[in-house]
Amino acid sequence: MNIFLLPYTWLRHFGMALWCASAGLMAWWAVLSGLVVLNIDWPPSWDGPILMCTISVTVAVASVLGECNLRRLPLWSRGLKVLFAAGISGLVTLIYYFMWHVVVGLFLEGSSLVDAQDPSLVSLTYRMGAFGMGGLGCGTGCLAVRRFSEPVSHLAGGLAAGLLGGVGWYVAGLPTDEVVFGVIAPQKDLFLAGATLGVTWGFAFGLMAWSIPDELYVGWLRVLTPRRFGRRIPIDAPDRKAKERFVGHFPRGLDLFLPVEDGVQELHLSVVVNEDQRYTARGLSQQPTMVKRLLQSVDLRYDPRRPTPVETPLSSGDRIVLGQGDQRAELEFILLPKEEV
Repeated sequence: MNIFLLPYTWLRHFGMALWCASAGLMAWWAVLSGLVVLNIDWPPSWDGPILMCTISVTVAVASVLGECNLRRLPLWSRGLKVLFAAGISGLVTLIYYFMWHVVVGLFLEGSSLVDAQDPSLVSLTYRMGAFGMGGLGCGTGCLAVRRFSEPVSHLAGGLAAGLLGGVGWYVAGLPTDEVVFGVIAPQKDLFLAGATLGVTWGFAFGLMAWSIPDELYVGWLRVLTPRRFGRRIPIDAPDRKAKERFVGHFPRGLDLFLPVEDGVQELHLSVVVNEDQRYTARGLSQQPTMVKRLLQSVDLRYDPRRPTPVETPLSSGDRIVLGQGDQRAELEFILLPKEEV
């Protein structure tokens, strides 16, 4: 997880999802390797708790570690957060898992209770709640590390991730007809089912619980016209407070100087960012000032009859055209990682 490899596009929302999905897959691989390669012997009744706990801990650690890497926290801070997330998610997952089976035992009886307590039964009927409890434990661990920020996203996202992982596990493990010695025999691919469980769980949790926030990016104005091509200035202040940057050809005091030959007035445009990191362009000149984006153009020319300048919100990729015809300057508003400031 490197913020410089995650440009500010809609695809950035899938970065954490893919990161956690790979962690979920590695968790399944670790449990499988311990059982098959290392010949670790545990009772069959512990297959479920060990698998749930391993995936829950690994996905929670991946989510927390991914955030720490994006924020470039010190190594000791990353280690403490990871250990805390692993301990909380593992403990809570085990508690939730056994609580669920206690509740199931209170409401079932007879053959249904026998089936629910059979660890070798590959069925979603009595396992759905266990998957949900595992996802809830994963979300609880991350929620505790993030100081209980956005509890609905973490708990609901964790619960949904566990349930989706259970559905993926069940669908991938459905029997398929395979011809063996000329006879059609139903086969179940439980290896693929376990892998699907880890990937689906991790992807859903990374997508719903915590995504890459806008606060890791800052706005820039970049010149696109030949004169001063590539020149760019940051909009945000170093202390992240409200700030206004001015564009024009006045020789002193402006944040971005552009030559008068490009049709730029002495004080032509300003871009404002508030404490909530919302960017706004303001037209300060009666000369042509246009903000262009997909299927939309906004005229920001100053109207003397209005008490305030005309303004419009800015999004990454918006183009700002100052002047018209051959005498015009074109700027681009872009969002880049804040470490470039």
